[in-house]
Amino acid sequence: MDDIDKKFLLNKDNNQFKKCVFCEDNILEYEHGYVVEKAYKYNNKSNDFEIIFEYALCLECVQHLSSEMSEESTNNIEKYFEANVKPLSASQLIDLKARTETCMITGESLSKSKEYQIAAVYQKESMIINERFPFAISGIIIEEIQELISEKTRNFTDKFKDLIIPPQERDKIPKDRILIF
Repeated sequence: MDDIDKKFLLNKDNNQFKKCVFCEDNILEYEHGYVVEKAYKYNNKSNDFEIIFEYALCLECVQHLSSEMSEESTNNIEKYFEANVKPLSASQLIDLKARTETCMITGESLSKSKEYQIAAVYQKESMIINERFPFAISGIIIEEIQELISEKTRNFTDKFKDLIIPPQERDKIPKDRILIF
């Protein structure tokens, strides 16, 4: 396992994710793949980033949950990414280190941000590499995306956060913070 794949391991025990957080199916057996998403926030006391949340979702659940987003939110987010994500060159496409350590929109190192999110798609134990995944977005982009979300979508994502984030960790995530899946 290379360093890039290690970024997408379950933080608490450094193992692969094994089940979908939503349907609880075994994702390593799921033929269509799954998404791993992790969010980090800088901790001033420890002078390091700490994980805020992490989860894996099978792609079937991703589709189901995405359909719960309002049409307004979906359109706003699609337009935002179309306007701000530049096509990757062949060398950029395979530079996974850069894709997981720099913001896909700003191009800045995630180490300069106070928070960031990373995501990757896997099929069984292999990372799928395409134009969209893996990706990283910095705190400033997370903030910009928050502004594109309708109230209906916020209500839905709040319920989803309650499902996947342990109660002792929920206070680390601002109330208006949505999850990007």
